[in-house]
Amino acid sequence: MEEELKRAFLGMKRQEAIDLVKAALESNTDPLMILGVCREAMEEVGERFETGEFFLSELIHSAEVFKQVSAILEPALISRRAPETSGSVVFGTPKGDIHDLGKNIVVTMMRAQGFLVHDVGVDVPPEKLVEEVQRTGTNILALSALITPAFVSMKKAVSLLKEKGLREKTFVIIGGGVTTDLARKEVGADAQTLDPTKAIRLCRQYLERTTL
Repeated sequence: MEEELKRAFLGMKRQEAIDLVKAALESNTDPLMILGVCREAMEEVGERFETGEFFLSELIHSAEVFKQVSAILEPALISRRAPETSGSVVFGTPKGDIHDLGKNIVVTMMRAQGFLVHDVGVDVPPEKLVEEVQRTGTNILALSALITPAFVSMKKAVSLLKEKGLREKTFVIIGGGVTTDLARKEVGADAQTLDPTKAIRLCRQYLERTTL
């Protein structure tokens, strides 16, 4: 199934990919494993786009397929998670960036692991990000970016958290293709990673520290 699903993604065969995912679910394949295969396929699509083998149309098409597949997998992922909520997260792509694929991958995986995720979307002003942190009472703010202009909004969001007395009790984690540890330091975040699994682990570790 794994190789067939990857070939469907890389061959831009939308319906075949969807049918394979549905068949895998029906055969009781772990939905998290299926999601991981799709993520690996998307990473290869991105690599082929960077080398010029794929064009923007292929990138957009495969991203849409991934969205559809994620929607199919999400109910199964949620049904298999632990009944207790692991924690609450506000997640968004800051103003200056309209990309959502990376965000959507991590949101889906977080929900599968029991997190209550408040997804505020893309191109979100810093003020709205902080308002959502206040409204929900969450203590984790996750930000995703694929282009550097979003760093300005990230930095502003961290500043607003400080102004409102929320910074000390809010774990700020950033991710996305353009983020680095240097960017983390620049915007004032607590953590940075390109790995969705590590992002979840870092959030869990923070929650464990705060509940000791």
